[in-house]
Amino acid sequence: MALPAKLTLLWEVPLGLLSFGFSRLVRATLTLVSRYYNPNDRRAQPEWQVTNADFLRSPLKLLWVMSRARWNLHALIAIAGPFTVTHQLSLDLESLWQSAPSWTAVVYTLQGYQTVTSVGSLATPRYQTKVTIPLPAGRYLVGVRHYNWRDPVQLPAIGVDGKPALASQSLNAPPDFNQFYRQLPARRGWLYSALNFYVYPLLRWGQGLPQAWVKRVFLPVPNPETHFFYGALDRGERLTLDLPAGLLQTHRLYFSLYSRDCFPLDWYPILSPSHTTASLPEQAVYILRVHPQVPENLGVDLPSLTLTPKPAPGSG
Repeated sequence: MALPAKLTLLWEVPLGLLSFGFSRLVRATLTLVSRYYNPNDRRAQPEWQVTNADFLRSPLKLLWVMSRARWNLHALIAIAGPFTVTHQLSLDLESLWQSAPSWTAVVYTLQGYQTVTSVGSLATPRYQTKVTIPLPAGRYLVGVRHYNWRDPVQLPAIGVDGKPALASQSLNAPPDFNQFYRQLPARRGWLYSALNFYVYPLLRWGQGLPQAWVKRVFLPVPNPETHFFYGALDRGERLTLDLPAGLLQTHRLYFSLYSRDCFPLDWYPILSPSHTTASLPEQAVYILRVHPQVPENLGVDLPSLTLTPKPAPGSG
């Protein structure tokens, strides 16, 4: 290990540990506050909320997301609720099939936003137009992710205990719908730096840690149908991806790049078997999402992918 990297570890690791402790404190505080004050809990009738610039305008909502998830920049995301359920919740799948060839619906508890179960396009027959999900009595939200969506998106109708609870809703969704994410880095500040400072050293030098734990910390709410590859890149580095033959015919690949405080920097699909990113102007972390295209590939182990950080031309 080069001397500069050794010196970097002397301050990166202690500050990373402090950041990790701070992030757990923030998450615990937000969870505790949500038990006593939750705007969704006060809502008399369920409604759809779409993740867009207006949704994230609230500093509290942005802080909640930044403390609990990594931005899925490739999906159109909508959240419905709250629903007071006694026995079961039903979801209109025909709207989802009409809106996107690939989708996932996730049921969360209202208090604490814990994942209860999920339904996805890969494990659901195309001819199935409705799904009924048995649930313990309680209050719930439903989050829907649409991939490669069609404009307009038809948000699905939802029923509770055999009765209609929320009507379907049409949403204008052009291909550039998610461009609002590019405005979020303007809101960077010390709070988010402290909140996610630990992420970079965790991915850069955490190879000796249990990788299941690293994944759980870095990807707290991953899509169960997706394979994830991730890491950290230094200023000036590029990432080279070399894909096994045929992978692009069986899976969709989505690349996301984030600042070290986990704000979105760039995202795009991978369409060729060999790809090299641009040289980075700052330290960053990345996620490569590998999503099966057909049910036959669900749960199948992937062949080896090669992701290689390289210094910028002329830097070495």
